[in-house]
Amino acid sequence: MKAIELVLVDIDGTLLNDQGIVTPKTIEAIKKLKDKQILFGIATGRTPFAVKHLIKKWEIEPYVDVIMGFNGGCYLDMRTQKMSSCYLLDGKFIPVILEAFQEFDFNAGIYDQESFHVLKEDHFAIEIAKKNQLPLIVDGLTPYYHKQIEKMIFMADKEEIQKISQHYHHIDHPYYRGVQSTPILFEFLNPELSKSKGIEKMCQELNLSTDCILTFGDELNDYEMIRDYIGVAMANANPKIKDIAQYTTTSNNEDGIAVFLENYIL
Repeated sequence: MKAIELVLVDIDGTLLNDQGIVTPKTIEAIKKLKDKQILFGIATGRTPFAVKHLIKKWEIEPYVDVIMGFNGGCYLDMRTQKMSSCYLLDGKFIPVILEAFQEFDFNAGIYDQESFHVLKEDHFAIEIAKKNQLPLIVDGLTPYYHKQIEKMIFMADKEEIQKISQHYHHIDHPYYRGVQSTPILFEFLNPELSKSKGIEKMCQELNLSTDCILTFGDELNDYEMIRDYIGVAMANANPKIKDIAQYTTTSNNEDGIAVFLENYIL
């Protein structure tokens, strides 16, 4: 393996165990990266504004150099506090998307910096706002029809998300890209956007070599970054992620990140 310059990890199902914490073993492994002058960052579908606060709760704030959010749509350099965005979704497609999936039972939401905006208040919206420590605002999303947004998410139970995912693959969608990010979330993005594209742009701005990036992930919104960089799939990962990963580690409940870093990097 080449000398690693940056380690990027997904959050849910990867960095966090099923209890929603970063274990002491994983924290210690991340801390040791500093001793080797290797940068550490997060690559998530979540808003970086929320993650910036959550890393304090997870006790890893001193070790996080970059937070790439919205599946590559922007990144926050924690060392300079500079935010950079790319590949936004035109809000005029929000009603187009909603109409295309109107037969399904879902809620929809948009992150707007320090708040979470939704079609309606339900237990999905309440839980996501709580998890990200953001205020919940019910506005029908209409204020965003004439703005540029990072993404829109659909929230529903597992069975309904599966139906939405199947429907997505059978409709014409040239102006947006859809991807399932968790069992209960399906996300809509700029068609050019992926975590891989976001990493490429970030590496250009930070003067990092793209062939020295180590990535960890578990779900389909991690697909491109696992495929295009030195990709590590968690044992609990979607089978499609395992198929294209260069390496596989133990699960998120078995300190998969720490186990791999100790075996190969530290």
